[in-house]
Amino acid sequence: MIIDLHVHTNLFSPCSSLDPEEAVRTARGMGLDGICFTEHGRQWPASELERLAAGWDFPVFSGIEVETREGHMLVFGLEEDQPGLMPALELREKVDRAGGVMVYAHPFRGFLMFGFSDLQMTVREACQRPVFKLLNAIETFSGKSTKSENNLALEVGRKLSLAGVGGSDAHSARELGRCVTVFENKIRNTAELIDHLKKGGFTAGYFKG
Repeated sequence: MIIDLHVHTNLFSPCSSLDPEEAVRTARGMGLDGICFTEHGRQWPASELERLAAGWDFPVFSGIEVETREGHMLVFGLEEDQPGLMPALELREKVDRAGGVMVYAHPFRGFLMFGFSDLQMTVREACQRPVFKLLNAIETFSGKSTKSENNLALEVGRKLSLAGVGGSDAHSARELGRCVTVFENKIRNTAELIDHLKKGGFTAGYFKG
């Protein structure tokens, strides 16, 4: 089951121009099997997700992209909105209480652009960042990161035995499906998505150029 696990819509993310109906129609048309809305600090109402999914006969899931002091996190399982900035440890505690999952979004985006390579930071040094101890997975394939940045995330994930997910970080229809997560089994709702993210049985990669 191929899912774009990181998508923003104009309904809850002001920085996005992507209409939710357009997102589902486009995702379905390009051959995806599901889509996940991860708005900035906002959770989709369950009733609205169900209406959208039923109307298009297409699986629609939800999470939240939360801004922490250590970077952006995709969290699944929290019912309440998460506005503002918080420490990653505080967010981890919330996710644990809810029985959810926490994924580091685009962990190295911008590092190479702003001199990451010049700093001579090795994969080993990158792995020593304390935030990696708080995660269930990392976004190893991000549509908003360069291939070099994604490769670095992939290497760090391998070294730390952290599962890797893929998502486009789409804010427009043309950005959808650049990177995806491929699950071995069918997923029918967000609860099952969380369960599969915990147990494994998925891979990440590029889908659309």
